[in-house]
Order: sequence, then C-alpha cells, then structure tokens
Amino acid sequence: MTRLNRRHILSLMGATALTGCAPAISTTQLGDDPFEGGIGGTGIVGLMTGAGSVLLNGLRVEIPNTTRIFANGSAASDSMLVPGTALSMVAYARRGRFEAQQIDIDAPLIGTLTRTSRGFAINGTSVQIARAAAFAGQRVAAHGLWQPDGSLRGSLVQAIPSDTDSVAGVAVGSPGTGWKIGQTPVALPEGGILIAGQFAIAAGKFADGTLTATSLELGRFRGGQALRQLSIEGYLEPITAAPGFRISGLGHSFDRRLALNPFAQARALYFGPYDGRFRARRAVVLPENQGTRQALLRPAEGENFAQGLTGTAAKPIDAQ
Repeated sequence: MTRLNRRHILSLMGATALTGCAPAISTTQLGDDPFEGGIGGTGIVGLMTGAGSVLLNGLRVEIPNTTRIFANGSAASDSMLVPGTALSMVAYARRGRFEAQQIDIDAPLIGTLTRTSRGFAINGTSVQIARAAAFAGQRVAAHGLWQPDGSLRGSLVQAIPSDTDSVAGVAVGSPGTGWKIGQTPVALPEGGILIAGQFAIAAGKFADGTLTATSLELGRFRGGQALRQLSIEGYLEPITAAPGFRISGLGHSFDRRLALNPFAQARALYFGPYDGRFRARRAVVLPENQGTRQALLRPAEGENFAQGLTGTAAKPIDAQ
C-alpha cells in the first residue's frame, strides 16, 4: 500500500468546517468535477475496488503515514486494505489529490458460515457470496452490501481466528419488539440503547438464533470529524419518512426533498453535500457484474476520479 511522506502530507493537508444552512438543491450546471473542486471533509462508504493507493467509489485516495486505520474497532495496518473490503473513510483533498484521515474496516458479518436450506448464513443472516462453499463451517468475516431484505450481497469472505461474533448495520425494531441488524436478532448488553435506523456494531456470541451482545458501537463515522460531503455505494430500501428511502444497512438520512424513485431498484453510487442530511446531487447506477463495475469505477492512471462519475453515467437527482 502506497503511503505519502511528510513533505507530501504538508503540501496536501486541507481542512474544512461543516457547512451551515442548506441552500435549495440545484442540479443544473454540475460541472465536470463530481466533487466540485475537492472532497475535503468527505465521508466515503463503499467497497474497495483496487490497491496501489486505495480505489474506492471511483476515487483514488492516498494513505499517508498519519492515516488512522481500524478493523472492527482495533488498530490495524494497511495490509488489511484489499479489494472487496467494506470501508468507511474520512478523506480530505487539496489541489485535486485526495488523502485519507481515518479508515474503519467494519465487516458487516463476522461469525461461522453455515449451510441453510436456501444457501448460506452468518449469525442467522443470509449471505450471497462467491466461493462460500469453500468456507462452510469456518469462522469468517464477510464483506459486501446490505440488501433491502436484510441479507448481504457479499464481495469478500476471509477466514479469521476470532471467536467473537458481530454484525454491523442499521438497527431495526424497538425496545418492546426486540432488535435486528440485518436478519440477525440482537440482545443488547446491559444498559445498551439503540434507536431505530441507527448504524450500530453489535459484538458478542451468536447462539440459539440470537446474537447476545457484550459490546455496542454506534455511528459509522466515529472519529468526530466534521463532514461536508458523502459518497456512498449501496441499495435503497423503502421507509415511511420522506423522501421514502434510505441506503440499506447504512442509514444516512437523505434530504427530504430528493426524488429517489428512479433508483429504487438499482445498485448505485450516490454523492453530494452533507449538512446533517445527505443532499445527494448525483447517482451512478452500477452493474452487478464485478469486472464491469470495477472498470467503470477505476480512475485512469494519473487521475483521481473515474470518468464514470461524470458525463451521462452520473444522473442528476431531482428535488421534489
């Protein structure tokens, strides 16, 4: 993994503050740069598509020596950054070059991969993943994207020695009816509190159909950074609150004015300003074929964002 030296770091550092009141959403004259001059203070959530720097959501992001990297809450090295890994990254930019400040590797599911009558599951949650049969009965970490039905469409499965089970996603339920993350029933640790729609990581022991959590982490970006923009890959799932959708397994409340129906059935990459709500301005509909998708999202040599993020591939998101 390529890291920058101190001279590069000093020349690239840029900081931004959270924007104030949100102006009316405009989808005209978006320009050729999908991040309008830089992604300083941007949260990037998606699946890593390439190495040699980190290729994520169509961006090339450098990893300086100062980047903080965590895997399931513990300090980790950049050797864990491999294609298919689910990442949450806070990045800053200056002069068109991007660098990561913090990277969290939160595998959606960690546990024993078991066979079911319908395929495979981890902690009671159905998973669709290539080569799953080769890992049946083993302890694994599964990466991928959450589906609207609470299952996981996998991108990477890795055998791991950990005996702690965990699930990372949006909490569904209530204190009265009980909680689920994905399709996994979760019993909270003593004193644990969840809010429906909140991103959480519950870790403990899965047995008798329930993950009994001994620890609970809340929120996807846990470093306290102020974000100006978001870039998120995922599927939409319907909800009752306006605008009628959220990103499956991730939450990230959209601006209530957005018209998201055109993307309801699509795997897509969304990006735009963030001011407490995600005012996504563009979406790139992604093919399911892994090779085609990686080609679309791979920046050319010497470029920092892929051509697929601009032009006709990037659809403006209208306001209602």
